[in-house]
Amino acid sequence: MNMGELHSHFTAVEYFLIGSNVLLLVFSRLILRYIFPEGEDEDRFNSRLRVVRATAITVIMFVTINGFLRLVTNDLWITRLLTVMLAIYLAYLFYYGIKHLIRQHFGSQQGPGVSRAETYHSRIFSIFAAVVISIVALVAIIRILGFETWLEAGGVLGIVGVMVALTQSAWAPDLISGLVILNSKLVQEGDVIEFCDGQEKIMGSVFRTKVFYTEILHLVNNHRIMLQNSRLRATTVNNLSRYASAKGLRESIAVNVSYAVSEQQVSAMFEEAFANAGEDSSIAIEQQHELEIRATNGGDYAVTWTCFYYTKDDRHLLRTRQLLLAQVLRAARAHEIDLATPDLYQRV
Repeated sequence: MNMGELHSHFTAVEYFLIGSNVLLLVFSRLILRYIFPEGEDEDRFNSRLRVVRATAITVIMFVTINGFLRLVTNDLWITRLLTVMLAIYLAYLFYYGIKHLIRQHFGSQQGPGVSRAETYHSRIFSIFAAVVISIVALVAIIRILGFETWLEAGGVLGIVGVMVALTQSAWAPDLISGLVILNSKLVQEGDVIEFCDGQEKIMGSVFRTKVFYTEILHLVNNHRIMLQNSRLRATTVNNLSRYASAKGLRESIAVNVSYAVSEQQVSAMFEEAFANAGEDSSIAIEQQHELEIRATNGGDYAVTWTCFYYTKDDRHLLRTRQLLLAQVLRAARAHEIDLATPDLYQRV
């Protein structure tokens, strides 16, 4: 076997595939940084990078091996397998390239230097692009596998259609709910929300709404929650980033005090606590709005006094609540106001 014979068994397409995949292997990191969002999780990005590089190496190996084996026979199963892999591979890259362009054109800009977030229109166009690319890739794969006639191709497409119809109950509700969430702007990326998951009340920040689920960053335990879009729609969600007025989020802090404590003492306690809180930059309260101090409950042994205030720093809401409570406790000790719950039984 001389070089002329070997060269004649490699087509121009195969030379193009080898050259393009070598370039893809070298510049894969730069290409993926352009295609995928800037805020992509680093572990997920590295996983995708490994998949793309492994696929490029596999394509180079298959094309090379196929060229050598063609010296022996012209009818190899590896040729069809290679072509099927290439069709899937190119459809994958083409879809994410189109999706990036759609997000750049129809996505919403959350802020300077921040990647564009998904919107209703970008998601609709992305789904449409995915359907079109999937159909084209599927038809190409059917023809590659040798189903030439319309009857054979229609039978394969019919089987795929039946599978989609049988599994639609598993994916359709989440897909539709994701579109509804984006269209209604129920929650958007960066919003701080509260919702109940069983008996647990969760406070988190919406990281990204995807096709079938929404990623939420748990602000208490600092982990990521994957919540199905259909479950998110069926749950009562408190969106703490959407204020009812320009004053901000109306929060409250409540304490139980004895009936012997006067209203003036309680007011002085809260006012001193909030005055001290205003000097602490880590406590995000709106000092320009007057405090609202109200008696909200009267029990057999104590009165519940509630102080209402405003804040606009929803991402650090837990910190504000905790530090503010500490200030109230200090002020209560300074004013000699007992916040302890009375004993309801006789000690022996």
